[in-house]
Amino acid sequence: MPAFSQILNVEKTRVERDSSNYFTGKLGVNLNLFNRPVGTEGRTDHFVGITGNGNIGYVSENTTYLLMGSYNYVRLRGETQIETGYVHGRVTFKRKQRLSYETYGQLQYDYNRGLELRSLVGAGVRFRLVHSDDVRLNLGTGIMYEHERWRNFQEARYIEKHIPKMSNYVSIRLPLNPYLELSSIHYYQFGYDQPSEMWRHRFSGDFSFTMKINNRFQLITSFNHTYETRPIVPIPRYLYNLTNGIQVSF
Repeated sequence: MPAFSQILNVEKTRVERDSSNYFTGKLGVNLNLFNRPVGTEGRTDHFVGITGNGNIGYVSENTTYLLMGSYNYVRLRGETQIETGYVHGRVTFKRKQRLSYETYGQLQYDYNRGLELRSLVGAGVRFRLVHSDDVRLNLGTGIMYEHERWRNFQEARYIEKHIPKMSNYVSIRLPLNPYLELSSIHYYQFGYDQPSEMWRHRFSGDFSFTMKINNRFQLITSFNHTYETRPIVPIPRYLYNLTNGIQVSF
């Protein structure tokens, strides 16, 4: 089964214009539908894949408001292989300053891995290390409170966790030429699981290449991955995902 890992590349949604008091957003969708022969009896298997993502933001004089969402669905051989989604909201205060402040919340699920629900809230600071026409490099750190509900398929039971965590990231946006841009963000999050008496660490990252077709349409190739030192349920520690798609900006 393909692995899908939802990494929030906030850098793709940030607005760099100097103006204010306006809305902005992007919308992307991918659809795959085909059939394949099975065996020698003329039978076929049908494959359906849908991926959608979008974001909308409002930029005021000193504050940025972002709302992001994603949905991924894959059905093969009459059964759902992947169904995941998330909604993430974020507010950045003092957006024009070298040191700004952020607060955010998120809801997420990944049914086929066993993640019934992940909800979290957090806040932190963001430091603008480099900001020029050629490169934008940022560091962020803060705290968050994460609630997770997992289904252990092997033992047919549910597990709930409530863990306060530190969340740190480094991000970069780099125009490679007038038509191609690289954006990347990598997180390191960790917290102490009191009932299990252990530390849990999560490393995750996203690389995205955006190719400009015109002012409205872009082609996007993204690779994201996640590594968890101690998964709550028996799943692979390392997950990755490579996607290609098109998005429209407004």
